[in-house]
Amino acid sequence: MADVDASRIEALARRVRWLDRYRRVIAICCAIVMAPVMMARLTGFLGSDWPQAHAIALTVLGSVVTWWVVEVWLAWMTALWETEHLRLVRDRTLPRASIVRRRR
Repeated sequence: MADVDASRIEALARRVRWLDRYRRVIAICCAIVMAPVMMARLTGFLGSDWPQAHAIALTVLGSVVTWWVVEVWLAWMTALWETEHLRLVRDRTLPRASIVRRRR
């Protein structure tokens, strides 16, 4: 069991370091990749009577929302993995807490 915990601790540490390093880049790349898809969908949905500037503004807004959602999701995953890592590390080093009542 100690080997499994040690390998799990190391895997979680690697994941957290990797996500800390590349989280923002991943979120921005997702927004950039989604922008042309949103533009194509919006121009088809809005029709030819809408000005192109409105479709571009909505695409920029959608890209910002996409960036924010991906950033928050990746931060949540990082926090989840950090919490599990900390729990596994602390279980090995700290004894169980107990309340001691002293009589006077």
